[in-house]
Amino acid sequence: MWTVALSQLRTQPRRYVSLVLAILIGTLFLAASFLVSSTAQATLRATLGSTYAGADLVVLPSGSEDVSDLAGTSAEPGPLARLDGVEEAYALRMAWATARAADAEFGTTVMPLPRDPALAGLTVTAGALPAADDARGVTLDAQTADRHGVAVGDVVTLASESGPDSTTTPVDAVVTGLTQPSPDPMLSGQAQVWASPAALTAVQGEDGQAGFTPHLLLRLADGADVPAVAEAARAEATAAGVDVDVATPDEAVRSAVTQLSGGTDLLGWVLGGFAALALLVTALVIANTFQVLVAQRTRDLALLRTIGATTAQVRASVLAEAAVVGVVGSVLGAGLAVAIVAGVAAAARAMLDLPFLTFGLHPVGLAVSVAVGVAVTVLAALAPAVAATRVAPLEALRPRDEVTAGSRGGRVRTAVGLVLAVGGTALMLGGVSVREPVSAIGGGALSFVGVLLLARLFVPAAVRGAAVLARPAGVPGRLAGLNAIRHRSRTAATAAALLVGTTLVALFLTGGRTAQEQTALALDTAYPVDLVVQLPADADPARAAEAVAATADVQAVALATPVGTTENGSPVLATPAADLRAVVARLPEGVTGLGDPGTALVPDWVDTDQVRAEVVGTARMFVPVRAGSLSSGVYVAAEPLHEAGWDGAAGAAVPGQLLVALDPGVPVDRLQGLSEDVTRAAGAGAAVIDGGAGEHALYARIIDAMLGIVVALLAVSVLIALIGVANTLSLSVIERTRENALLRALGLTRGGLRGTIAIEAVLIATVAAVLGCALGVLYGWAGAQLVLADLSATAGAGTAVRPAVPWLELGLVVAVAALAGLAASLLPARRAARLSPVAGLAAV
Repeated sequence: MWTVALSQLRTQPRRYVSLVLAILIGTLFLAASFLVSSTAQATLRATLGSTYAGADLVVLPSGSEDVSDLAGTSAEPGPLARLDGVEEAYALRMAWATARAADAEFGTTVMPLPRDPALAGLTVTAGALPAADDARGVTLDAQTADRHGVAVGDVVTLASESGPDSTTTPVDAVVTGLTQPSPDPMLSGQAQVWASPAALTAVQGEDGQAGFTPHLLLRLADGADVPAVAEAARAEATAAGVDVDVATPDEAVRSAVTQLSGGTDLLGWVLGGFAALALLVTALVIANTFQVLVAQRTRDLALLRTIGATTAQVRASVLAEAAVVGVVGSVLGAGLAVAIVAGVAAAARAMLDLPFLTFGLHPVGLAVSVAVGVAVTVLAALAPAVAATRVAPLEALRPRDEVTAGSRGGRVRTAVGLVLAVGGTALMLGGVSVREPVSAIGGGALSFVGVLLLARLFVPAAVRGAAVLARPAGVPGRLAGLNAIRHRSRTAATAAALLVGTTLVALFLTGGRTAQEQTALALDTAYPVDLVVQLPADADPARAAEAVAATADVQAVALATPVGTTENGSPVLATPAADLRAVVARLPEGVTGLGDPGTALVPDWVDTDQVRAEVVGTARMFVPVRAGSLSSGVYVAAEPLHEAGWDGAAGAAVPGQLLVALDPGVPVDRLQGLSEDVTRAAGAGAAVIDGGAGEHALYARIIDAMLGIVVALLAVSVLIALIGVANTLSLSVIERTRENALLRALGLTRGGLRGTIAIEAVLIATVAAVLGCALGVLYGWAGAQLVLADLSATAGAGTAVRPAVPWLELGLVVAVAALAGLAASLLPARRAARLSPVAGLAAV
């Protein structure tokens, strides 16, 4: 029967266009889910994980403990450096300094180079890295060097920002090389200086441990047992009294995203959900299209049986066709997914200035997608093939009656559809309420299958109702509405592909918009202040605040004057209440009292009910107002202190600060220059010591880029679905050849026939798009509630996620679907109108 199957493919290729498109759409979704996942991982590795990329293991402190002693120095290795299998333990100690080059002065972050430069993840663009024993050699990032006219060989004077009691002297360092700026959000907003250990000691003084150490990087020996070394490192840290997490670079990146998401692996949820949804859509679209195709071939299959083909041979022929078409469609779908994801990533990288957006190929995922496409196609063909060969050949050759809701098959279909739709929806909502993913996703899938089974009931009725709008078109408008009711299965089959496509688009638009808003809320609460600038000891604070406020892209500035310390030594700074409220991006919902008398703004890890502090010589108690990761000090309202007699003078031997809020939407590549503009305006010696501007901008850009790729994929899939609508309309016109000829014989003009088919297509497309958007909003909200509830709770907004419905985009989807339905009808309508009534009536 291979000969029969291949002859069918050769002689009637147009019959298989809709099936190939269905397989292509399904495989495209599945392959794209793997590619978006690998692209997201590659992008996160290039940004959040750029400083981890050269390591085998990353040691992350669980709190604010200093972990640098665990690594030690090259002269005195720490306990982790002495572990079996560890070649190097590197502590990224970040210190701050003021750099002077020619007439320029700017703040920098100074970091030590490891013995193996690959651990730092640096890319040298000019010159070379300094030697380990070069006491004056440093590198500077190329962006800063270009902005200030620094070249390889120039001298840059580095003055330590260790504080007013520092005894260090400025060091005249020589720039031995330029490096590509790091996209790490902790570094992206600052000038980056990498120094040899000898040069770093010279800049920082003899206290080589000064600075902030966010993590340790371990480089292992070849063949080392990574899990065993990780466990040994964890045990050594515990013995030293430090609580750490030891992870691979990829695990560390995912941990950072999870920490931002309030303990939820947001990336894994989104990408895993996308893959599961893609698999479901693949099965539904292929199965539905193949059932229509085999149903249309019932007479052909019956004829084969009348001339001697056995039931097994007929089934084998159908399955052979399915296998061939499945391979073709699946390979095309996987290839198109690669082209789309790579193309969108390249376009976003160029047009949106996202150099860190990295396309990640997933060969295993592509192979799985092709295999799933072929397997689902063969399985989808099995049931229709069995059903088509169960009836007697002579009975199958007779015209087949429409399966109506009142027939036995229709009643069974309706009952099953109702059970799946209602039960699946209840299961989905129940799973969402308790955040149980299996029941929520499974219930959503079952409810959507139920909706598709019930499509023969409500889609034709909805089209008939919408046909009221076509009455001004006269007879063609009325005929289009009547056709939807008379041929329910055909109407439902035509609308099915578009219903699936628009449901997915609305789902991801609604879920994506909701995720954007919830992520923005989480970022605002996690990083409440964009920049914290430490003022030099001899600065005029008021003039510095005015100068910074006049800087471009600065929205608000609050002057923080040191007035004391807490019982654990943290500085307490007084800020005008209105200014403090202006610079704090957002507090968690339900958190109030910012700037009120007797309250203090503290980091969210402070778990005491009261903060004890010595303020302007008096012991005071403050009620904590917790806000994100701001750890540069404790901030209280200045007005109550003035009322108590404070004259506004600094009451502690620590520098004053400026809390700076930036304009919304400042791009990542502008942050470094903006930080320099701010510190320059604040005065010589000012430095950025805290703030979440870099993290906020980078997270937002990554999320926007990933969402853009997904939406682009969905848009392409809808266009492909519309091609499937055009093909289904063509098959419908072929089926209705005699019917159309009879209408022509009764007086309907060619224009009237074209109008009937065009109006019917527009009505079906519009109704499918509207229903798909409604379903997509429901499923999008359910998915957002399931995935983002913990994130919303972390931001203080409660666990009930408010959906963000993109009304404008959904309206555009409906309008585009209507226009595309009209375009899809042009060729079938033209073909039907060109056939003469006599020839049409003679057709069998």
